[in-house]
Amino acid sequence: MANRQRMYFGLLDAAYSLDEQAAGRKPELSRLLSGAITLDSLFRRRALDIDLQEAALGLEHSVTRDARYLDAEGRMRADKLAGAVRRLAERVANGGIVDGCVNDE
Repeated sequence: MANRQRMYFGLLDAAYSLDEQAAGRKPELSRLLSGAITLDSLFRRRALDIDLQEAALGLEHSVTRDARYLDAEGRMRADKLAGAVRRLAERVANGGIVDGCVNDE
């Protein structure tokens, strides 16, 4: 349960960070790191679809190379990715992903 809860809150941090980028603002560093680490962990376990892989790589880029400027198209994409991350967080909350593995019971 603790791992699922950590993953859930990490995904919410990732969605927040993408929302901030979509709004043209710099996300809070601690939440950006939390979200990037969570998505990276899932990415390395091959538990993400292509959109979520893009979100993971985008947040990693923001962490390693500081905040990046997004044009209008990039901000719209960040907004779409934030929604995808939130949907994943809901799956985690409902037991659809446990310890980084898809649980399609």
